Amino acid sequence: MKLALVLLTLLALTNIAQKPVPMKAVERSRNAADVLVSAMAQPEARIPKALLSKAMAVAVITDVKTVGLLINGVGQGYGVVTRRLPNGKWSHAGYIHMAAMQVGHPQLHVRSFNVILLFMNDKSADRFLEKAGFMFDREKAPVAGPIGEIKTEEKEVVPVADVFSYVFDDGRLQSVDLKNRLKNVGINFDNNLNKATYGVTLDEVLSDTDGKKISRSPSEVAVFPDTVSRFFVLEN
Repeated sequence: MKLALVLLTLLALTNIAQKPVPMKAVERSRNAADVLVSAMAQPEARIPKALLSKAMAVAVITDVKTVGLLINGVGQGYGVVTRRLPNGKWSHAGYIHMAAMQVGHPQLHVRSFNVILLFMNDKSADRFLEKAGFMFDREKAPVAGPIGEIKTEEKEVVPVADVFSYVFDDGRLQSVDLKNRLKNVGINFDNNLNKATYGVTLDEVLSDTDGKKISRSPSEVAVFPDTVSRFFVLEN
């Protein structure tokens, strides 16, 4: 019985390894990487190094669409997340979905923007290791992140928060407090796509330090963690 179970597991992993990488996964990784590169293009108007060196997880949700419905508008988008591993490297790109109820005046059109979230400690980053998604309550919702370098040599205080949030819209990075723009913000794990891409769920993708948890490591989706590793470098 145990041998049969092992054989079935090996067969399933082999099938996943042989299947083509989902184009949806490739596109989301590329789009998220493009947003991050564009957001970091202007040295005087980008995420400061003081945060880049300390972030424990980075999520980019692209093309968040907001649709007006009477007084409130709903918003949702799909994206990717990568986690800084104990060895200092960044994990594979895991796939997520963000949804929210937006507060605002009635809208007559659909528009979209991109969200960048920095999870600044293990406590906040560990939420991606849960078996299901999570909600941001108002007290713990992402707060607006600083833009431009923080002059630590002049003893200016480096901002402290569990999660910092930015919006990249109209070609520029904006410091946006999500709890003021959105309410009931939640992140779900797109584990159907994670399984189709790696053979495992998000928690295993983000905790695979030695490469033994996932059944394959598609180079086609590595562009996002590779891009994160360019900018989010640990201080010596």
